[in-house]
Amino acid sequence: MTPAPIDAHEPWMRGLHADTGYLLYRLGLRSGQLFNASLQESGLRLRHYAVLRFLATIEGAPQRELSAQLGYDPSAIVGLVDDLEKASFVERRPSPGDRRSRIVVLTDDGRDFLRGTDEAGLRVTSELLAPLDADECETLHGLLRRVAEAGLN
Repeated sequence: MTPAPIDAHEPWMRGLHADTGYLLYRLGLRSGQLFNASLQESGLRLRHYAVLRFLATIEGAPQRELSAQLGYDPSAIVGLVDDLEKASFVERRPSPGDRRSRIVVLTDDGRDFLRGTDEAGLRVTSELLAPLDADECETLHGLLRRVAEAGLN
């Protein structure tokens, strides 16, 4: 018996690669795998790296802000910050505005670690985007940034 032909006009019958959300998900998985492999020697993962990168752009943040900005569960942030504090990459300090509150601050060791990962990050991005030319990479980056920023509002 021959299977019935697929009606491409039926949205539920589209192949996975016709679904932009799925493609973004797969690209995110692949990016995470490559990045985690590049970080493997340090014992850190992409989620740790994201916390460090965010902290490099500010003077420090409460853990709840890290959770909100990075989209991580608050309980996950606690563990990530604990790991980074053990590695001496961050410190918890009293908040300047509220001594009862603590902020997470990037240390000099954390900054040095980030400098050391710049090349690996560029390699991962180059590998992921190898099928694209420079203009296409720039366009893709701009489009992804617009979509990501719209999701933060």
